[in-house]
Formats: sequence, structure tokens, C-alpha cells
Amino acid sequence: MSDKKKSPKSAKPAEPELTLAEGMEQLTEIIRKMEEGGRPLEETFELYKEGLTHLTRCNAQIDRVEKELEILEEGGSGDDT
Repeated sequence: MSDKKKSPKSAKPAEPELTLAEGMEQLTEIIRKMEEGGRPLEETFELYKEGLTHLTRCNAQIDRVEKELEILEEGGSGDDT
């Protein structure tokens, strides 16, 4: 009597949140594959879309860290000089 819903096999499972380092590694690997060339246009386009996804996630993580640092800096010393 499990209420857990199983996703269909054809649907892509939601990817777990990667660390920034993991995301950058995957992005680097995608770039390497694209630079190799010799792939069909459709496959290259899929790599491009995957790369954009990783880039967006990495940028969001960097933005979060930058905001956290700004908050820490503002509340940390109380002295702007």
C-alpha cells in the first residue's frame, strides 16, 4: 500500500542538485565533447541544451553564495572603512 508515485521509464528523472564543482566538471565535459566535433547536429544540440542547464544552475549557485557573502560582510564588522 505505497502511495509513492513512480515516474514512467521514458520520462527523465529529476536530477539531484549538484555541487558547484560537480556542475562545472559536467559543463567542462560537455564542452570537451562539443569541441571534438564529428557528432550529429541533433546530438550536438542536446549537448548544448544540457550545457546551458548546467551553466544556469552553476550561475544560480554562485549568485546565492555571493549574496550570502554580502550579508556576512554587512553584518560582520559593522565598519565599512
